[in-house]
Amino acid sequence: MTRFAVPRGMRDLWPEDWAKMDWMGRRILDVLIGYGFKPVEPSKIELLETLEAKSGPSIKEEIYWFEDKAGRPLGLRFDLTVGLARMVAGRPDLPLPAKFCAISDMWRYDEPQFARYRHFWQWDAEIFGSELAEADAEVISAGIDVLRAVGIVNFEVRISDRKLAEGFLRGMGIGDPARLGEAIRILDKRGKLSRGEFLGELRSLGLDDRQIEGILDFVSIKAPLEEGLSRARGLGLERGMAEEGLKELEGLADALRGFGIGQEAVLDLSVVRGLDYYDGIVFEAYDRGGEDIGAIFGGGRYDGLCGIYGRNVPGTGLAGGMERMMLSLERSALFPKLRSGPLVFVASANEAVRKEAIRMAQRLRAKGIPAEFDLKGRSLRGQMEYAAGSGMPYALIIGPRELEKGVVKLRDLGARSEEELSAEDCLKKLSDLARSFAR
Repeated sequence: MTRFAVPRGMRDLWPEDWAKMDWMGRRILDVLIGYGFKPVEPSKIELLETLEAKSGPSIKEEIYWFEDKAGRPLGLRFDLTVGLARMVAGRPDLPLPAKFCAISDMWRYDEPQFARYRHFWQWDAEIFGSELAEADAEVISAGIDVLRAVGIVNFEVRISDRKLAEGFLRGMGIGDPARLGEAIRILDKRGKLSRGEFLGELRSLGLDDRQIEGILDFVSIKAPLEEGLSRARGLGLERGMAEEGLKELEGLADALRGFGIGQEAVLDLSVVRGLDYYDGIVFEAYDRGGEDIGAIFGGGRYDGLCGIYGRNVPGTGLAGGMERMMLSLERSALFPKLRSGPLVFVASANEAVRKEAIRMAQRLRAKGIPAEFDLKGRSLRGQMEYAAGSGMPYALIIGPRELEKGVVKLRDLGARSEEELSAEDCLKKLSDLARSFAR
């Protein structure tokens, strides 16, 4: 390992990585803007008290925090929802509902593992100011359309409700807030634990066999929404908080039908979402066959979050990991042909034609064709080796003979073929080739 490696849990993005991120980001934003979400960028650094306001002082164990030169405690954001809620709460003049989206990076001090980094990128969409089930359905529909826009079609959205889960656990005798919170965290980890580990975690809460059996029955319910709701009613949950959660899920099921969403959505009562600010509908989407990657997007309702920052505004939203989406697309070979650098290298045969090569590179750039020329004073052979080694598909060669004839040579570096063209014909051909790469 080099002495100057990146910190644990971090990684560099090379041009080929960034080309994929850029391609995904364009398609994601096209969908979200089409749904009426407006792009924003919350501050990457927050006051530590802003991050602690909902999650408590223990959040410091899970994030990057520090003191600035004036001794103020600050923290790097761990998601986009908190910053957006703070922004909305601070704007009493904002017309509601307000719909915002973002694609940006954040930090969490998690244990690094497959598909999970300490510095990562997310896409996010939030609706503030609507309590209607149609708002929850809208963010789920937007998430589904994002997956389809990037080519992921074999997926499912697993839906549940935090009120239903908390009401059920309270009904099982787990009413103490600390034990209830720990039980929710154990349910959230269920997919990462073996059955034995899951049972061990439940027993560590002091639960008896009856309580554990009841929880196993609860989290085993996974079925299409209508069927799943029928099974959930069979658990005798029609009272208190659990009944409220069931009614919210029934309202969501009806709203999703209006969006044309059917078999993609399933009821999965093991879904609770780990972040404490969720207080209603919750959901996670998985690429079928690629569950080891984890949820490719997730979200839910958080009606109490904005109130913590001074203004009671209901909210619902979703976020997806860019790295996880990239893994899913790579596994299924769903990325189109992408360009991660210049399309063409403009080579000069000798020093006498160097300025002409620079002028040609500028003409190409003016036409929107990414181009590069020699900045090292290399021989023509050295220029060709550099262009090929850098992954550029084409080279445009200018020499004294070509200038006399009024032509240029266009070489396909992959096919190792070349042709002579007029400068105008060459520009037209390269313009067409540039359009053949996905953007």
